[in-house]
Amino acid sequence: MNITITGNLGSGKTSVCRELKKYGFTIISAGDIFRDIAAEKGMTVIELNEAAKNDRSIDDLLDSRSTELGKKMDHTVFDSRLAWHFVEKSFKVFLLVDVQEAARRVFEGDNRSAEAYQNIEEARAGLEERAKLEQARFADLYQLDYYDSSNYDLIIESSSAAPDQIAQEIKRSFELYQANPYTTKVELNLRSLFPTKHYQELNKEQLKSCRQTEQEKNPSLCALEALSVTMKNGYNYLLSGHHTAFAAISAGKAFGEVKRICMDPVSLNKIIPLTKEDIMEFEQTGNFQYPVSPAVMPEKSGYMIDFTKLTN
Repeated sequence: MNITITGNLGSGKTSVCRELKKYGFTIISAGDIFRDIAAEKGMTVIELNEAAKNDRSIDDLLDSRSTELGKKMDHTVFDSRLAWHFVEKSFKVFLLVDVQEAARRVFEGDNRSAEAYQNIEEARAGLEERAKLEQARFADLYQLDYYDSSNYDLIIESSSAAPDQIAQEIKRSFELYQANPYTTKVELNLRSLFPTKHYQELNKEQLKSCRQTEQEKNPSLCALEALSVTMKNGYNYLLSGHHTAFAAISAGKAFGEVKRICMDPVSLNKIIPLTKEDIMEFEQTGNFQYPVSPAVMPEKSGYMIDFTKLTN
């Protein structure tokens, strides 16, 4: 079985694929296929790119080549925006990233050949605009919604995780899927989950017990207990699993599986105003720091994906 990996601009797909290669996977990118087609036509990549702007058959050839390779290859990772759609019977991975973090990566990264942004906010606006144009293009060409979360088997957040951690968790999830296929699984970074309780409400003995369990009985990078969350103003808030989440992060775990994303009024009303002091108490408990918090930035863009079909 193969893996197809796609995701938001700035999500780190290339770096994750390099790590997956260390596990013995063959990596095939859309760029690899495109270069092969250019060579076959006696053209440079730049020439083929220009021709593709007015010749739909080049896109069709790229898509059909992905389908053909998907049938021939095994234990291969396809790094392509739409490989999940064209490679049959693949484990479909979407690499999720907070827009603000994606903008920082793009702005501060060494490879910014596509655009030259003046600041991070300009980069954020540019990424959001590109995402909208891309989504519209895919809908027009293929009648699909690229940002519909139900398209994918695993949605995993890269905002606060290293490429090797993400690759390790993709491999684990892939093996679980091969043994027992499941519907869409969402794993968010633990450092993106904010409490809907005050620190004083947590049971400190339960926190200690959960941390010990995570350290002694959990070899993976994902917390043992599944969580439920709600989302508002670009932030994620825990509805259940406070002890698990903060114990897991203090035990060195990176991800939390989200079983339920609840957007009903009752769930949203559970969100409490958080002061810097509130947040600091949880950070000290888990020995970590949030990249950004609602106490400092009340509203941000959040993710470029539609979780609507997964909410309940």
